[in-house]
Amino acid sequence: MRELARRGVVEERSFERAELERLAVEYEARANPVWPMPGLRACLGSLTEKGLLLGIISNGQFYTQELFPALLGQRAEFWGFDSELQYYSYQHGRAKPAPELYEMAARALRRRGVKPAEVLYAGNDMLNDIRPARAAGFRTALFAGDARSLRLRQGDPQLDGISPDVVLTALAQLDGCILT
Repeated sequence: MRELARRGVVEERSFERAELERLAVEYEARANPVWPMPGLRACLGSLTEKGLLLGIISNGQFYTQELFPALLGQRAEFWGFDSELQYYSYQHGRAKPAPELYEMAARALRRRGVKPAEVLYAGNDMLNDIRPARAAGFRTALFAGDARSLRLRQGDPQLDGISPDVVLTALAQLDGCILT
């Protein structure tokens, strides 16, 4: 804010935390708008109906968890995401592709008797999702159903020899990848 005040964009003064949080949310909503993918409700409903453990590993901010009620009408837990299997970077001080979030998830799953190789991790970014999930022992699905968010990162040497187990072009395909 000091830099913005120096440039004359905002007046120089102290800002309350709530004001800074609102500014961050407004900026993020304008710069990186989010929306539910077509078929998300049906996909989550089907996975939840099967009694599967669902989790989240996200480079999320303090407001990310509020996207579920804002966009889908209910919190993540309503849609089947286990509260103990949700890992947001802002809470842990680590961001994807760092391995720590994936390792924490793998440990939590092992405590429940679930081996990482029995888990399908779906993500849209080869570097930030597929590579670290594979390193943690998870099976991987690259979601390529949205060209705006898909990150193939072709030519990145960190991805040499890395490929997803499956590529999905629609969320409805996820249900067919799950064995119960």
